[in-house]
Amino acid sequence: MSDGIYVALSGAIAQTESLDTTATNLANASTDGYQRVRAVFREALATATGGAGARSVTNSGVSLDTTRGVLRATGNALDVVLPDQSYLAVGTTRGERYTRAGALAVGSDGTLNTSRGDPLVGDDGKPIRATKDQGPVKIAASGEVWQGDTKLGRLRIVAFSSPDRLVPEGGTLLNATAAAGTPTVAKGELSIGTLEGSNTSVVGAMTDLVTASRAFDAFQKALDAFQQADHKVVTTVPGDS
Repeated sequence: MSDGIYVALSGAIAQTESLDTTATNLANASTDGYQRVRAVFREALATATGGAGARSVTNSGVSLDTTRGVLRATGNALDVVLPDQSYLAVGTTRGERYTRAGALAVGSDGTLNTSRGDPLVGDDGKPIRATKDQGPVKIAASGEVWQGDTKLGRLRIVAFSSPDRLVPEGGTLLNATAAAGTPTVAKGELSIGTLEGSNTSVVGAMTDLVTASRAFDAFQKALDAFQQADHKVVTTVPGDS
């Protein structure tokens, strides 16, 4: 069997993974705080004994695009935009996670949550809770959360040395890996009454989708050609007598 079929197969698999990430980006083009992802590949060289090396493509994970999305004013006192390259810390059943989705709300139990219901973590590591019937909750540019004259806490806003290595866990939630670095207190102020949209362009995602689809078709045709060639060799070359 020709080594070329393995090269073509690795290329087809790579384009399939690229299609998956592009489809995810497209589905989240209108999700506030979403940061688009792209599949990362590397070239591998497999050397057969006594023969030349065959190059193939292997998946190295995903990379996060941390550029800021388009901002829009909402006038909502609990809508915030974070400084560049920084993230809100939220508590989940799987541990602390991070997001740039800044549409916040007070839950029925008084806990300050993200739009998907995850509780915001304060700089003391605990959820921030308001007291019922004690007035509206407001967020200062410093990240302090107030209810009337009572300070409820300060949002835990963190930064990473390599934020592009954060791992998406669905929607806008991100998990910190060792490659992303240790979370540290972020610098800068919040923009209140504003939201950051997704940094995915619908047009760009559609273009990526078409490009990956065409590349996959090309690799598929190459696979078919190699299979036909192998079949021809097997059926036409005489065996040993």
